[in-house]
Amino acid sequence: MSKSVTSQETIARVREALARIATVRDTDGRMLVNLPIMYPSGAMAVVEVVRNQDRYWVSDMGHGLLETEFMAADSYYGRVAHKAAEEFGVDFDGNSIFALWVTEGRLEAAIICVANASNRACAEAIRQASEVHARRQNERIFARIVKVFGERFVTKSAPISGAHASWDAHNVVVLPNDRRAVFEFMSEHQNSVSSKFLMFTDIRKAHADFSLNAVVRSIDGLDEKAQLVGDIANFVEIKASDEVFRQYARAA
Repeated sequence: MSKSVTSQETIARVREALARIATVRDTDGRMLVNLPIMYPSGAMAVVEVVRNQDRYWVSDMGHGLLETEFMAADSYYGRVAHKAAEEFGVDFDGNSIFALWVTEGRLEAAIICVANASNRACAEAIRQASEVHARRQNERIFARIVKVFGERFVTKSAPISGAHASWDAHNVVVLPNDRRAVFEFMSEHQNSVSSKFLMFTDIRKAHADFSLNAVVRSIDGLDEKAQLVGDIANFVEIKASDEVFRQYARAA
C-alpha cells in the first residue's frame, strides 16, 4: 500500500473522529454546538449559534454560571467571568459569555473563545470557592485541636520539609521526640484531593513517623480517587470525637 493511500485513510479516520467529538444540532432554529471542552463537573461545553442576516451571535447560554451554582461557587463567578471574557476577546452580561456580531470568517474563533472563556471562568470560580471553604474549615479544625491538645502544642500553620519540597502544613501538633501530627482539611473537590495527595506523599518520604491526617466531612462521601489519599495518610471525620483525634495524632 502506498504512503499516499495510507495518509488519505488516516485523514479520513481523523475527520470521522472529529465529527463524533464536535457535533451540531438544530433545535427550533437554534444551532447548538457540542464541543470537547469539559467543565469541572465533567459536562461538555455547549455553545449556541444564532444567525442574524450576515452576522452571528455565539453564547454559552449561561452554562458556565449554572455549573458554578451546582458547586456553590456562583458568588465568585461574576468577577472571574468578566476577566476570562476580556482575555478571550468576548463579552459577559452577568449571565452568559457571548460574542456579538460575529462575521462568518470569525465564526470558528468565536465558538472556541466563548467555550474556553466559559470553562476557564467556571473552573476559576470553583477553585476560589474551594480555597475559601478550605480556609474556613482549617480554622474550625485549628480551634478543635487547640481544645484537644492545648494551645502551646499547636500551630495554625508551619513549614514542613518533604523529600522534594517544603509545604505549608495547617493544624500542626507538636509531639514528643520531635514528631508532628498534621490535620489538613480535604474536600471532595479534585484540586483539594490532588494537593493533599502530593503534600502527604512528599512529607511521608521524609518523615515516616509523622502523623498525617486528612480531615474530611464524611469518609463515605469520598470517591475512589480521594480514597487513594488513605494509602499515605489517615482519614479523620470532622465530627470525630476528641479521643479519635488523639488516637490519630499518636499513629504514624
